Amino acid sequence: MTPELTSVGDEWHTVSASDVRACLAIPGDTDNKYRRGVVLLATGSRTYPGAAVLTAEAACRSGAGMVRYSGPERVADAVLAVRPEVVHGLGKFDALVIGSGIPDAREDERSALYRSALAAGIPTVADAGALTLVEPGQANLIITPHAKELSALLERLGLAKLSADEIAESGGEAAVDAAKLLGCTVLLKGRHTYIVEGEERLHVRSPNSWLATAGTGDVLAGVIGTVLAGGHARGDARSHAQMTGAAAWLHARGGWFASQRSAGIPVLPTSVHAPSLMLDHGPLGGPILATDVAAAMPSVIAAVLSK
Repeated sequence: MTPELTSVGDEWHTVSASDVRACLAIPGDTDNKYRRGVVLLATGSRTYPGAAVLTAEAACRSGAGMVRYSGPERVADAVLAVRPEVVHGLGKFDALVIGSGIPDAREDERSALYRSALAAGIPTVADAGALTLVEPGQANLIITPHAKELSALLERLGLAKLSADEIAESGGEAAVDAAKLLGCTVLLKGRHTYIVEGEERLHVRSPNSWLATAGTGDVLAGVIGTVLAGGHARGDARSHAQMTGAAAWLHARGGWFASQRSAGIPVLPTSVHAPSLMLDHGPLGGPILATDVAAAMPSVIAAVLSK
């Protein structure tokens, strides 16, 4: 039986720069790469190697202490050619990102990492092909579907039958229902991104829509993994929703920053952390690539931390 959509009304909290700042940490005198958080990426495939490169680029640019990569040798070579800082192989990690660029994780041997990370209580970001591994009641799980993927996931599990259009037009209500049905943190991607965990309901609005281009979802997964890993390594008590909301804000603002840069428009730090609606009245910006968004992360993070 299909559940009725829940009315959320004014219960959404719009993520702000101050919320993001609270989830980030400036490296201290005694910090090292492990203290700053280690992200393990089980992303990319022989079919879609670029997704691994993009998640690695995003994780590195977002301030991870270390990024590990697990995947096919040919894909690892592509990752290391772009980001030689990445360690190819397994070891201690504080967050797992899995699924980006994997057609169906049920057919990928790295699915074992998904199960072991969740069993160990490690924050696990399931994107794209890893959504096939999702089952109700998996704690410490963060899923990042767009409307079509969430529709397919809920139908596969027999939990609800909602079309992609219904989900996209629900104003976040579908994310609320999905979080209740699945018992995990749900990030529903779009110009308006909704993050739900239990009673927490967060909203991130992108200042423009230039992020609607291939590969930016892979970048988002990498940023989320880094923010979660940093919090886990520090023992931060903030929820997965708060950390994920902070990462989504950084990603959205990175897209805006890159669009301004692509149009040759100078960007002041005060503009980076301005409310999204204020930026609607500024320049529209220009087309961007997913790599541009990853490259913008240091500038966006610096602007947030300097406020």
